[in-house]
Amino acid sequence: MVLELLKRWFGGGKELVSYDELRPGKAVLRGTVKAGEEQVRSPLKGLSCVAYYYRAWYKAQARGKWVERVVKDAEVYAPSFVLALEGGEVRVQPPRSAPFDPQEHRQLLARGFAGFQATEQVIRPGTKVKLTGNVHRDGEQWVLRLRRIDLIPEEEQAAGPYKRPERRRRRKR
Repeated sequence: MVLELLKRWFGGGKELVSYDELRPGKAVLRGTVKAGEEQVRSPLKGLSCVAYYYRAWYKAQARGKWVERVVKDAEVYAPSFVLALEGGEVRVQPPRSAPFDPQEHRQLLARGFAGFQATEQVIRPGTKVKLTGNVHRDGEQWVLRLRRIDLIPEEEQAAGPYKRPERRRRRKR
């Protein structure tokens, strides 16, 4: 009993595809994203989506080498959306994200960085994803507090990879 409780809270979480298998605690859910009441608009492509990751950088020379200087990293989510599983739907509660819109992207362009580049990775409704987080009950409905979102490999080939930014470690001198 205690061992099962410890595994549920501290373990890696099982990958679930069925609504009937849901239990409170950490979980990895695999399903199809459906839009909630609101969607966000991606700044580069102008697409309506439930989440996107935006990164802007420019190349600068430092100590004889060309390095990327990141100007903006933004991970933006719609206020809420739904994950469709076999047999039911789970409401997804994403982490709060600061708004980032096309106007801010244009402001970055106007700053005139030499070699400026920007990319975005978009999660649109209907995309198959793998969501990691904590599942709990809210009345009659299951809710997932989102920690991580990943594209399923077959979707990754069609839509491009969606990866959270890796935190770089600073080198000690």
